Amino acid sequence: MTVKIAHLADTHLGYRQYGLQEREEDFYDSFKNVIDNIIEQEVDYVIHCGDLFEQPKPPIKALLVAQECFTKLMNNNIEVYVIAGNHDILQRRKSSLPQELYKNDKFHIITTKDNHHVLKEDIYLTGLPYLQKIHEKIIQNKLNELVVETKEHKHSILMLHGGVKKLFTFECEFENDTIPEGFDYYALGHIHERKMDNFKNGLMCYPGSTDINNKAELKEYENNGKGYTLLTIDDEIHAEYVNLNLERRFIVKDIKYYELDEKIDAIANYIHEKILSETNKKPIVILNIKEGKFDRSEVSEKIYKKLGSISLTVRLSYEPTTDRTDGPEITEELLNPIKALKDKIGKELNGDLEDLGVELYRNLSKKQLEEAEEYSDAYFNKFYKTGEDNDNQ
Repeated sequence: MTVKIAHLADTHLGYRQYGLQEREEDFYDSFKNVIDNIIEQEVDYVIHCGDLFEQPKPPIKALLVAQECFTKLMNNNIEVYVIAGNHDILQRRKSSLPQELYKNDKFHIITTKDNHHVLKEDIYLTGLPYLQKIHEKIIQNKLNELVVETKEHKHSILMLHGGVKKLFTFECEFENDTIPEGFDYYALGHIHERKMDNFKNGLMCYPGSTDINNKAELKEYENNGKGYTLLTIDDEIHAEYVNLNLERRFIVKDIKYYELDEKIDAIANYIHEKILSETNKKPIVILNIKEGKFDRSEVSEKIYKKLGSISLTVRLSYEPTTDRTDGPEITEELLNPIKALKDKIGKELNGDLEDLGVELYRNLSKKQLEEAEEYSDAYFNKFYKTGEDNDNQ
């Protein structure tokens, strides 16, 4: 018998991009479209690998949309298994997850303590919620415990939330050695890119986010689409991306100042003829005006006059020509505070304090006080207390 599983992640329900209600609604629409397509595919199970919500205390509308969609799945005899992502977790001990509102015999939350499930056709499903990198040794020990069970079953799936070194060049939550060999399918969330590759005799996959969370994701969307991953399991596991078009369009352009009039006229014509003729959702326009000496207020006034009424929002940045030649050359390295922090701490203190300093900078610069406190507590427990384990959720 063939079993179908839909793997999705990073839906970020409740995210109000640019502070716009319309963008929050777009994320709801994207999630609803994914759910409807999953039902059309007649899948047996849905696994969601974290960041269901944008924040651990979601707006009421986000909770209601999630409830509506999960009820629709369960009414079609589709069971749901979820793990918490970093956006879902309130970084406070004994705090509850918003997903617990939906928990029943067809909606399951995989935690550090409740993580053994056997699906039909002897498919072993397990996983862990998001845990900060400082807990990597704890994560490795728990995963080594979980992998033992795979030997007793025909197929095995591991659900995790975080970046894995194997697939990315930036600093990741998981080193390759942290995740053990032995699983057939490694279902990941957290990174909004779509990535799929062999990993330790199994297949590792990121389904990507279901909508565009920032401008950097536009190229990824153009190349690889948005949606979810569909697993088909018989004697082997087959995975393919299911693409769903996003109705809201983004227009991103670099415009040289001397071409400004020509280019914004062309954009206005494109919006009228190619976008608003097909949908009532106005596009998001992101323009960078560069080269030449100009008055920013005059440029922005001209752009808003032609594009403001036919765009959901217009986001502008400027790179005018300057005559400045004195002073040091401004490079990406000089503008990178994390690199500067690492260089400073690394020269004078040990690597563990370097990690602590970087994490505190990242959290405090975003006013994420609870996350900073959690990381500080974990650091203190790791290096100044003994015999204590930290079970996150």
